[in-house]
Parts: sequence; C-alpha cells; structure tokens
Amino acid sequence: MKLEKTLTTFTTALFILSFNLNAAEVTDQSAACTQALNQGDYAKAIVISSAMLKTNAENRDGLLCQGRALGGQGHYAEALNALEQSLKQAKSGFDQIISHLLMGNLLKENKKNAEALASYEKSMNVAKQEKNDKFTRINHNLIGEVYADTKDFNAALTSYLAGEKLAYNDNERADNFERIASTYSALARHDEAIEYQVKAILMQRKSGTLDQYANASLEMGRIYIAAKELQNAEKTYTKLVQFSQENGGAYYEIKANMGLAQTKLAMGDAATAKTFLIDAQKMAKSLGEADLIAEIDDLLKN
Repeated sequence: MKLEKTLTTFTTALFILSFNLNAAEVTDQSAACTQALNQGDYAKAIVISSAMLKTNAENRDGLLCQGRALGGQGHYAEALNALEQSLKQAKSGFDQIISHLLMGNLLKENKKNAEALASYEKSMNVAKQEKNDKFTRINHNLIGEVYADTKDFNAALTSYLAGEKLAYNDNERADNFERIASTYSALARHDEAIEYQVKAILMQRKSGTLDQYANASLEMGRIYIAAKELQNAEKTYTKLVQFSQENGGAYYEIKANMGLAQTKLAMGDAATAKTFLIDAQKMAKSLGEADLIAEIDDLLKN
C-alpha cells in the first residue's frame, strides 16, 4: 500500500449523515445530496435539497442536507433553521440524536460554544436513552473538542476519558487515546501524555491505516519534545523517516525531517537542524507541497 497524504480533519458530520441516509430506503436524491456534501459541492447540495423540499417541505433528509450545505456556505441562521426543522420531523430517537448533533457542529463551527455544548448534551442524553454507545462516545468527544477549543483542558480530558470507555474497537480506542494524550500534553502532564500516545501508536500499528500510524508517530515526537525527552523524540522521528521511505510516503518523510530539525534545535544543534530543514525543503519543492514549503520557509527564517 502506498502511503499518501490524506486529510485527517475530524469529519463526524459527513459520517453521520451518510450513516443516516445510506439505509435501504434511501432515495436517489438523498444519496446524491450526501455525495455532493462529501465532495464539498454545497451549491449542488442546495439545488438537490431544494428539489426534495419542493416536493415535500417536511422531508427530513432534505432539511438535514440543506442545513449542512447552508452551513458550509456560511449561512448560519438559515442553516440552523433547517436543522431545527429537521428535529421537528424526527420520527425516532436516532433521528433526534443526529439533528441535535449536527446543530452542535454548526454552532461549534460558528464559535457559539455554550450553545454547541447544549446541543451535544441533548444528543448524548438521547443516545444514552437509546443505549447507543457509539453516538454517546461521539458526543463525549465532540464535547471534549469544544472544551479544548476554549482551553478548558481539564473538562476536555474528562469528556475524552468518558468516550474512551465506550470505544468499541482498536480504531476507536486509538482515536480516544490520541485525544487524551494531546490533552494531557496541553496540561503539561507529560508522563500521562506519553503513556496514552504510546497506546495510540500500538493501536494504529495494529489496526490503523499507514497515514494514521504516521500521524500518530508525528504526534508522539511532538509530545516527547514538549516533555523534553529529546532522545526519544529523535528516535521516533528517525523511525518515521525509515517507515516513510519503505512505504513511499514522501510527505511524512518531510514532516519527520521537520520534526528532527525541531528536536536538534531543542538540543542546541542549530546547524544540524538547518540541514534537516534544507533537505525537507528540497523534497517539498519536488512534490509541489506549497503548504509544507511555506511552513519550512518560516522555520528557516527563525
């Protein structure tokens, strides 16, 4: 398998809507609207959902799709109204879970943190009533994200730890281990951060994708640097360089070299750090990775 750069942004909303719409009774329009959302084609999703709602103004799938599409376009008030209308059309506890959760996502994206927390809590309460551990866990993690965004790391940690208890498989455990490790690191509780990130790497090595394992390794190196365990950071990044070379992952080789540069700089070896950055810069230019090139240029200036 070739290791490639992937987007790793947390996309719960995409998964949830697909989960909800891809049932046996799904209509062609619903499937098309979901596909447009997944591709980021919000204008197309608006056209499709508008057609659905023209046929039936109370079509819940149409309201959900339109709400998300409007949110993607930055039309907050209209998006929230559509999602609120979808809640009124909920026919089951699961329907309520999804509507509350998607409203929480919209509110979170628009920095309305208190309201987002309230929506996630409502979603989680219904999930608990429905004995739906999967969405109880998802809501715990989303609540944790809001707290982390507002720098309330102790509250975030509580949410992530609660979510970890409901993890169903190695992938879900790895996800929560990484969240917990990052939060411990933010709290400068470095021993716990290292413990949980090691657990995450073990899970990703066992059940994750190559990208997930590589990203977990990058974070492991960062956590070691924060903990001032520079020898371990160097070993982690060096191992990732080898892993990337063996699996065709030039993007992660660049990131690992950047990590090695930061490690050497923390060790006081600025000359070697610059060498790693120059090598990384050459690779980034050969790949045409504009974001990495800009990041490396900034590091070289400093």
